[in-house]
Amino acid sequence: MATSQLFQGAEAVAEIARDKASYTGFLAGLFEADVRWDLLTSIDIPQTSQPALEFFERFKAALVSLDSEQVDREEELPEPVLKALADLGAFGIKIPKRFGGQEFTQYEYQRLAILCGSVDASLTVLLSAAQSIGVPEPLRLFGTEEQKAKYLPRLARGEISGFALTERHVGCDISKVETYAVRVMENGQTIGYRLTGHKFFITNSAKRDGEFLSSMLVVIARIVDRPEEVHDPQAQKRYGAFIVETAWPGCSVVRLRFEGVRGIYNGAPSFDQVHIPCENLLGGEEDGLRIALATLTVGRLTLPAACLGGLKQCLAVMRWWAKTRVQWNKPIGEHNLIGEKLCRAAASTLALEAVMAFCGAWANKKGDLRLESAASKILGSEWYWQTVNDLFQVRGGRGFMTAESQRRSGEVDIPVMRMMRDARINLVWEGTSEILRIWMAREGLAPYIEQALALLRGTLAQRSAAPLYYARMVVRSCLPCSSPARTAGLFGGDYRRWVRFVESASRRLTRSILGTTIRHRQSLHHKQLLLQDLVDDSLALFPMAATIWYVSQPDMRSKPGIHVLADYFCQEMADRLNPEAKRISRHKKDADVYRLSKAVMNGEYAWLEEGIVPLLGKETDRRVA
Repeated sequence: MATSQLFQGAEAVAEIARDKASYTGFLAGLFEADVRWDLLTSIDIPQTSQPALEFFERFKAALVSLDSEQVDREEELPEPVLKALADLGAFGIKIPKRFGGQEFTQYEYQRLAILCGSVDASLTVLLSAAQSIGVPEPLRLFGTEEQKAKYLPRLARGEISGFALTERHVGCDISKVETYAVRVMENGQTIGYRLTGHKFFITNSAKRDGEFLSSMLVVIARIVDRPEEVHDPQAQKRYGAFIVETAWPGCSVVRLRFEGVRGIYNGAPSFDQVHIPCENLLGGEEDGLRIALATLTVGRLTLPAACLGGLKQCLAVMRWWAKTRVQWNKPIGEHNLIGEKLCRAAASTLALEAVMAFCGAWANKKGDLRLESAASKILGSEWYWQTVNDLFQVRGGRGFMTAESQRRSGEVDIPVMRMMRDARINLVWEGTSEILRIWMAREGLAPYIEQALALLRGTLAQRSAAPLYYARMVVRSCLPCSSPARTAGLFGGDYRRWVRFVESASRRLTRSILGTTIRHRQSLHHKQLLLQDLVDDSLALFPMAATIWYVSQPDMRSKPGIHVLADYFCQEMADRLNPEAKRISRHKKDADVYRLSKAVMNGEYAWLEEGIVPLLGKETDRRVA
């Protein structure tokens, strides 16, 4: 059975656009009982350059005047702040120096996203969309030298850009794009294109109705010879990526408004016979979907980094209030139902910091992060949402008050409700948690699917090779792929137990995949709940491994209480994978939570809150009855 026979219609188009390169990252190995510890041991936590550190300080200074409550109220970012950021070079963070940019590494950029995510969600989205999924990133990945020389200096000086992919009826199924570009022909040669269509949910596009914020957009459109081909199921589907300057005739926009992240400049741009010169086509005429997928893969890392900034902020507020608020003659954090939330916030912060450090280090080495970026987005958005909800519960009625009302009534103003409104969308944009899980399953299980197809309809050589692949997976899933003594000692004796657990759990996962592949065969991709369960196992093992690597780094080993917190996180992930073990160990959890929550409240883990602009000042350290 050919792939085109297994995947029909839009699924088949998406299959064609897939990056067919074999996965060489850490997560891919977990699906094949191959725990690639060498990827972790080959990297260290990246160093931040002195120019980047100096830039961070200037960036903080530019944010002093930013009032997030005002942004929320007025649905605008102040013009002086935008100008200050442009003058600073904040829109050219990843652009090479030869084009006027800062040329910071991915890890340095993530640190800036953490800082930004702790201050204001709207500002984070503006900067992220401008350079992670805006024109600079696809231009860097797929642009010609001529295209880079034309546009990157403008962007480095502060012009804002965006990425126009989604439409009113097109979200994750990007093969359904109806915006089209008609070839303009002369003497049998394409001399340009006429772009027509409507985009929706395009960040950084609209300043207000009828006025663009972005000076240019990358627009994904179907390339046709006649407009009628768009709705012809028999017509060949080609998708291109075009750099479109929004000042060109035929471009218009309407701004969209939202319940959270109210200062984002999201809009619905329209294009009416917009002339695009040939030199503004990125890549080839069939590269549009591939460019879109590659751009989103890299850009997705910004979101979990920003979520980490929010997590750090929540942790700081939660530990202050857990220690300050007294009920029944003791701080509320000493009540274990509250203390558990405090422990969970600290553990999630540590684990997400580890995941982002790994992704940043691996991105700096240009390693394969396709699965890891999706996993990071899922984990970051879900952990942050959980923690904001926990903070709301811990703050009680005050969490439901507006910041202004808290201030006028003499309370410390902590805008928990705004934080919740801003955090909720993280589970949706740049790929919903559900879609990303299904995508991870499709990609992680790709070798199994391909070998199954080879057995059914492959060449003689392919049919002969497939049983060998499955035999190898059977052996791997039953026997350790490396010496237990060697792997156990990789990160020191403190983590021997968890190293062995990750390896054994990876083997169990592989056995489950083998069983489900044999049982469901070509219908496997329809078993979404089953696929979700398999992916969720990998989403527990990946942060465990990243945390083990992170806390064993020389710069981290001496952090107060780090081994205790890492052990707590690993135990939580293990319990998720093995509910029976959770029941057995439940009797000792109260004591563990009490000790750890007291340590968090007493500031032993204050180092987890570094890298943000704190909401709380020293004046909030007073006790509140």
